Amino acid sequence: MGKDNDRATPLRITARLFDGRINSVDGIIMLDSILYHGWFAKYEPHVLEGLGDEDARYIGLPLTKYPYGGMWAASRGIYTETSRSIESYNKSPDFFAADKYDKLRSDGGKKNCISSTVGAYRRYRNSCVIRTCADNKVTFYAKGRADKVRDLLSYIPSIGKKSAMGWGIVTDWIVEETDEDYSIVHPVHGLMRPIEVGQEELAQGVDLSKYPVYRYGVKPPYYKPKNFKLCYVPVNMDGELSGK
Repeated sequence: MGKDNDRATPLRITARLFDGRINSVDGIIMLDSILYHGWFAKYEPHVLEGLGDEDARYIGLPLTKYPYGGMWAASRGIYTETSRSIESYNKSPDFFAADKYDKLRSDGGKKNCISSTVGAYRRYRNSCVIRTCADNKVTFYAKGRADKVRDLLSYIPSIGKKSAMGWGIVTDWIVEETDEDYSIVHPVHGLMRPIEVGQEELAQGVDLSKYPVYRYGVKPPYYKPKNFKLCYVPVNMDGELSGK
């Protein structure tokens, strides 16, 4: 954050959802990942369209950065899960896209057959874990610049996966300054983000034996193997992990 770090304050961020449904297998929705997406939506939108390298000009987030593997002061989303279900969406290939032409005709001008049941151009049905949040809201904690966090969130219309299907639609973002920094540990909700094995001192007062240990991202983008570390992970597979 540079000089902005001097103006960083503890924050509570609330996402108000349209119908409370989010698409998440493990129940973890990280605030820094959301802000990372917002940064590119504002400054490098072409990268989100697959037209550039996301590492090329990325300069960081308006959050405090801890000296632990580049970890940002940002928590997972906290919510009370009222129900969980499996919902599905269908996907069919676009046979009219320009890059499909060569697949439709051979050099001799005869049409080839594209199978919609097997191979690269098959249609498929994908199942997703959908969690419904009480009061249609998800709460995050962080330490950073409230004004800049609010600005990046204005570029985020949804949280979770597959928002195009209607899941995770955000109707409003609320960013408030608070007295305590709960980006790593919360007195009620326990561990607030994945922390690397060997950095147990960051989670003082939390019984880490409650949390599974596996390779997980410590900073966005969380899907990239280069950001994976052996971590204590506050998964929400069987309901909200809470307590100390």
